[in-house]
Amino acid sequence: MEVQYQQISPRAMKVRNLNELITSLIALVVITGLYFCTDYFNWWSWLRYVWIALFVITIIGIPWTYFVSSPIYYKTFRYGLTDDFLYIKSGIWTKVEVVVPMTKIQSIELTQGIIMRKYGVRSIEIKTMQGGVTIPHIEEEVAIKLRDDISKLARLKELDEV
Repeated sequence: MEVQYQQISPRAMKVRNLNELITSLIALVVITGLYFCTDYFNWWSWLRYVWIALFVITIIGIPWTYFVSSPIYYKTFRYGLTDDFLYIKSGIWTKVEVVVPMTKIQSIELTQGIIMRKYGVRSIEIKTMQGGVTIPHIEEEVAIKLRDDISKLARLKELDEV
């Protein structure tokens, strides 16, 4: 059976960018505080250069995420569903392909943080005995339908084995 791969929501880039911006701003505040603590507490003077380097790396990371990382993530992440398997593909430099048999699925979890709620997306975490996989940033309606479809297929496969 041919797998029809789906893309995550275009809003995924906005969610990732906003998360990165918030994380970077918190990091910048902490790094700046540590920089000033170096003088105040008479820490080793070479630490000042470490804080400056971390500050610069954090500043560079913001446009990197916005213009490079998020668009690549959006363009390369795919998921597909058949009666027997869940397929997930991702990556540009390191390609990752995951195939999860429906018979191995133990639970499905929908998550939605504050930023995801604002943009109307959810993530689905599918758990198996070996661990789990996550399909991030899917439109709310699509995520709920996908959860229900996977639940039905996993349950049907379980009944077939009995």
